Amino acid sequence: MKGSVAVLSVGDELVLGQIEDTNASWLARRLQAIGRTPGERRTVGDDRRALADALRALASTHAAVILTGGLGPTLDDLTREALLDVVSPCAALVEDAAGVEHLRGWFERRGRPMPASNLRQAMRPPNARLLANPHGTAPGIGARFESDAHACEVFCLPGPPNEMKPMFDAFVVPALGDDAHVVATAALHSIGLGESALAEFLGELMVRGREPSVGTTASDGIVSIRVRATGPRATAQAALESTVAECLTRAGNVVYGRDGEPLAAVVGRMLAEQNLTLSTAESCTGGLLGAFLTDVAGSSAWYMGGAVTYANERKIKDLGVAAATIATHGAVSHETAIEMARGALTRFNTYLAIATTGIAGPSGGSDAKPVGTVYVAIARRDGDIFSRRFHFPGDRTTVRRRTAHLALACTRFLLLGEGARSLLWSEGEAVRVERT
Repeated sequence: MKGSVAVLSVGDELVLGQIEDTNASWLARRLQAIGRTPGERRTVGDDRRALADALRALASTHAAVILTGGLGPTLDDLTREALLDVVSPCAALVEDAAGVEHLRGWFERRGRPMPASNLRQAMRPPNARLLANPHGTAPGIGARFESDAHACEVFCLPGPPNEMKPMFDAFVVPALGDDAHVVATAALHSIGLGESALAEFLGELMVRGREPSVGTTASDGIVSIRVRATGPRATAQAALESTVAECLTRAGNVVYGRDGEPLAAVVGRMLAEQNLTLSTAESCTGGLLGAFLTDVAGSSAWYMGGAVTYANERKIKDLGVAAATIATHGAVSHETAIEMARGALTRFNTYLAIATTGIAGPSGGSDAKPVGTVYVAIARRDGDIFSRRFHFPGDRTTVRRRTAHLALACTRFLLLGEGARSLLWSEGEAVRVERT
């Protein structure tokens, strides 16, 4: 099957922004991986007529449409009816015997009575087919739309990702065909440079129209280099890897990972390889840094724990920060950050400790220390302590996330032997305190 593929997402909760449409993004990536071009992407609420109009329009201009959502048992699940209006407008839904058997078996295996409303999930247009769903109650539906010498395959998949993804691989991929012509992609994640500075290193690789293409996106201090190559599978993959290698050469060690690898996982791997341990002392990040670290499977091997010392009293009692330090320099200062890091080293008996203290906002700033001012200190048991002052733009959530990411970046560069390296949003040189 040739031609582009449209994605149609269904649900009032998506239209209203109550939940993120992660299904559509996943489908776009998977379509590219099998050589299909993602076409138009739409979102429609739980309205039968609006859904039918959108489906009809997309089916008229694409080789296939993948619809997600609206296959539940309740009366606001209207995908079946809308599909009927498009592919069999003069007919009625029919009950699929295999679908009924699937539903009854699903509830029997769980020792639960089946509500009568679930039988709606066994209904389909007469010229459509149900797609088996071993992971949930809602079968998918496959149908063919034909109009004026144009044909389009329609696949209606359930909304829950753990049901949608296996169904896509089981039914949609074989129907669309794993073409030899593919779109190969890679993402290289960097931290420490701004997007424009990184673009200068990449130079002509980012010229529009180049094949493979190279672009950048930024989020919370992390800049991702996105490479895309199109063509026959072997040729595209080779061209992709060649360009990736060139990007790595030009960008240097600001690149820490590839294809979604978290920065915390990279830092954890470096610690594990060197048989080192880490602890944290957090104020403005409120445990976010520790959460990033414990999101990594197996982190208990190298992350010993952390203290969230939001109040000054806790900095003093839990970490041993001197009351005079806070009185003289303030809770948001190099001096306090350094004593927090030292305190975490002692309390958790680790080789490294990261401390964060700052003003996340929206209030609490001053001329000398405006909102977004953050200090990050990293102490080593057998080495110097480095402390940095940052000024992060953004709202409270953004400041906290950028703080956590740049704290991890400071740790990574320290482990690389570049503890004094200049970083994005840092103000002045890193303060270095010799071990005493």
